[in-house]
Amino acid sequence: MADEILVTDDGPVRRIALNRPQARNAQNAALLRALEAACLDTARTESVRVVILAGNGPSFSAGHDLKEAVVNPEYRANLETAEGRLWQEADLFVRPIEALRDLRVPTIARVQGHCIAASMMLIGAVDLVVAADDAVFASRVTRDMGAADVELPALAWALGERRAKQLLWTSAALSASEAQALGLVNWVVPEAELDGKVASVVESLMEVPREALALSKLSLRFMEDRRGRADASAYHFMAHQLSHQTSDAKALLDSRLRPQ
Repeated sequence: MADEILVTDDGPVRRIALNRPQARNAQNAALLRALEAACLDTARTESVRVVILAGNGPSFSAGHDLKEAVVNPEYRANLETAEGRLWQEADLFVRPIEALRDLRVPTIARVQGHCIAASMMLIGAVDLVVAADDAVFASRVTRDMGAADVELPALAWALGERRAKQLLWTSAALSASEAQALGLVNWVVPEAELDGKVASVVESLMEVPREALALSKLSLRFMEDRRGRADASAYHFMAHQLSHQTSDAKALLDSRLRPQ
């Protein structure tokens, strides 16, 4: 497991932590691949009963790391062709999220500080979200990059289409209390009480038989996908790829990668 992800077990409770606090846990290629590996390992580990997804440091995550295109030559080269970007983003942006969503055990996101852009794909893939009252949810991908946010389906599913448009198109941030009112977050507590609240949720889940929770998740996944979540996500991923090929998006990317 790469250092970008730290996995620790406390009995049957597994904590999977994004571990790039110096970069507000921005998700680079190494982190995303390590996250997928951690989820796949968790799926094979029968002793795990509950998973906590966290971000070390003051922020949960600042989204995808835009600096990856500057510091990682292979990553940047893949951005130069439509097919290179397609397969790279399928590998990095889709597979880790699906591995997280596919876990049979309950998953809880512990969110503090910034929860930006692609970070909302993570909380859209977990079962429950506990947020500190300082948490902020936002995205500027459409405005600053000229691309249709890859996290659009997850947000529309959680918030409804109209509020997702407001969040993504106007870059209007949501406070933790607003996110709770809209159903994106389950509980909001003072930052000092965040770990205590997560622990109490874990304790409650541990009182429920493992297989009852697993079969409940299976049925809920079936219901979501029959209502179109999987199809919408697959369709939008291709729309997201096309959006990167527009002249506006290419110009914005070139301006970001141009040496200063």
